[in-house]
Amino acid sequence: MLLSQEFKDAVLEYKLYLEMELGKSRNTVASYLSDVEQFALFLQSKKIQSFGGASEAEISEWIAKISRGAKSSTQSRKLSAVKSLSGFLMEEKIWKSDFSELIARPKVRREIPKVLSREEVLKLLAEPSRENMLEKRDRAMLELMYCSGLRVSELCGVKISDLDFQAKIIRVCGKGDKVRLVPIGGRAVGAINDYVNFSRDFFRKKHPIYLFITNKGDKLSRKTFWHNIKKYALRAGIEHEIKPHMLRHSFATHLLGAGANLMAIKEMLGHSDLATTQIYTKVADSALIAEHSAHHPRNKMKIEFEK
Repeated sequence: MLLSQEFKDAVLEYKLYLEMELGKSRNTVASYLSDVEQFALFLQSKKIQSFGGASEAEISEWIAKISRGAKSSTQSRKLSAVKSLSGFLMEEKIWKSDFSELIARPKVRREIPKVLSREEVLKLLAEPSRENMLEKRDRAMLELMYCSGLRVSELCGVKISDLDFQAKIIRVCGKGDKVRLVPIGGRAVGAINDYVNFSRDFFRKKHPIYLFITNKGDKLSRKTFWHNIKKYALRAGIEHEIKPHMLRHSFATHLLGAGANLMAIKEMLGHSDLATTQIYTKVADSALIAEHSAHHPRNKMKIEFEK
């Protein structure tokens, strides 16, 4: 049985969500997509033509099905895939009800997030420098994401009315429609002002709701932002792969490394659980070990044994 076009489109958007919002590895993305496609085929066999049509009964039946016969590691992965799918569908307002309680994902070891060095961040932020609306928009987006630690979906969803320049605060609507207020640094404020002032005539013609828009006046998509950040990384001479979520991870890691309070970082990131934020302490520890190994003079001395 082949997937319907509606399921195919949803799976493609989910793939972008895994890569950009959750920062999953290539292998994990491939495995999750396979699991989610199996779930979609199961729903089609029940004459359900979209993820939005799934009810508690179908979800419970699917969980029972994957819990029979498979290895515990396979069951764990499939449950994790459906759990992350539920987060995506809730964020996209496709699932109106929260079925997360049905999907009791087993605890898994969290991967240490990949971050950019401070030097790489500076190179990346400096790249959009051409005197046109799109590069000024992209400069403002990069500055804001690194300065405030927004998720990609939150960044693309910023409305003009969400900004308070005087207080240097942005109103962010995060997962589950939870609203939080996040500080904006001076560099981000300056970049946004530069973008808005340069585009003032365009804004007057289009009357956009969203701050970051295309040259047609439409809301910028996550996919387009992802392509843009890869382009600027290439121009900046950053050789390893860069994904948008790495700026969010870098925001948290660099703040923590500079002595910021973990609870404050948790609130700025919009985490509901402190354990999620604590993963950045491992990143900071790894960075310290790497610095010690690379630069401490005692690590460079040759060891000589007495004869």
